[in-house]
Amino acid sequence: MQKLTGFLTVAALALVAAPAANAQLPPPVDPIAAHSDASAFPDILPGENIEIACEAVEKRAADSDVRVVLTISALPGESAPGYQKVLATDEQLLKDAVRVRIPQLPTLEDRTVGLDVYVVGSTTAEHCDGGRVKIS
Repeated sequence: MQKLTGFLTVAALALVAAPAANAQLPPPVDPIAAHSDASAFPDILPGENIEIACEAVEKRAADSDVRVVLTISALPGESAPGYQKVLATDEQLLKDAVRVRIPQLPTLEDRTVGLDVYVVGSTTAEHCDGGRVKIS
């Protein structure tokens, strides 16, 4: 009888605590609406250096090849430049990040780009999303 009473007490507490926990969750956010405004992304200039830190770079092997690709992410009101991706060639590997220079291409200005980091080792290949930036 004591085991049954204890079980019912725990079950009742779980049911009482569950609605309180759900009440504290933030409302769902539409990911497209959250990123449709270009002002939500950092502004950078062509020729500037940026650092991207992610788990794939932090845990890379010593012989890994790390590449950063800028992907055109045209937002409403932005036109397409005629290409979709640009490889950042001026890069420096740091202990837990990669530093790259934003290419100085006239058609890349006033564009929003996604930053993709690819880490390729002798036996593994990993990818991480470096976020998006607005090139001014």
